[in-house]
Amino acid sequence: MADLTLSAPVRRTKRNLSAFRVLVYIGLSLAALIYILPFAFMLGKSLQTSFEANSTINIIPTLGIRLDNYPDVLFGSSAIGESRQFGLFLWNTVRIVTMSVIGQTVICVMAAYAFARMRFPGRNLLFGMLLMTLFVPSIIILVPNLIIVTRVHQFFTSIHPSLTWLNNWPSLVIPFLSNTFSIFLLRQFFMQIPNELWEAARVDGAGHLRFLTSVVVPISWAPIATTVLFCFVSTWSALEWPLLVTSDNSWRPIAVALSFFREDGGTRLHLLMAASTVALLPVMILYFFTQKLFTQGITTSGLKG
Repeated sequence: MADLTLSAPVRRTKRNLSAFRVLVYIGLSLAALIYILPFAFMLGKSLQTSFEANSTINIIPTLGIRLDNYPDVLFGSSAIGESRQFGLFLWNTVRIVTMSVIGQTVICVMAAYAFARMRFPGRNLLFGMLLMTLFVPSIIILVPNLIIVTRVHQFFTSIHPSLTWLNNWPSLVIPFLSNTFSIFLLRQFFMQIPNELWEAARVDGAGHLRFLTSVVVPISWAPIATTVLFCFVSTWSALEWPLLVTSDNSWRPIAVALSFFREDGGTRLHLLMAASTVALLPVMILYFFTQKLFTQGITTSGLKG
């Protein structure tokens, strides 16, 4: 009888845990469905004809699969108009993202190392002032940045016309080579590196630069990959700033091309969805290959210091 009395609460607890898990799984499944549905809608519409995409709410194509929507978007067709240069916009974005990721990674790693491992007057004050910029909405500094870039453009063009900034890659890359959040994330990780490694490097005659490149960077791939992913996504999806500093399509990125499709998206919804799928695919592929490093970089950085 004692055994039966003791086993009843155990069975009840297991039953309650099972019911709780079922409710959690149902809630997570509904949340996943809500997040996946827009992507399914985008992919389905990108494979439909113009008539079906604009006149029905079907996600699955019923009038045939139109794979030629993608070549029409990338290489142009008579129905696309100004957005026929979508391939050029894609190439512009690849160039801008490459320069931004490389430049921002180098600068943020060096700045984070200086704040974490080097001692100099006013270090904590400067870092605190840097963190304050995290609370400033980017839209507020849009106009001041535009004024600064315009003045810099005027200065360099007065030296030589080929040194133009506006409607060129410098205005799209150089103002964003430093990122406060990336510096913060990397600094928090660098501060967790044991001082014994630095002392051993000093015994071998290494300075700060060699210690950074030979010791710190090789053991910091997770937070560095996280900052690279953030930089890639923000640069790939930039829209407002490129519209302000460019006057033609020679350096405009892919987000601007999508805005052209949206101007009359009611008649070109199938092409807009195909272009959106092409624009989303590189981000999804990058995250798929870096998700473990991304998770590790978030969990091991910014928690101490």
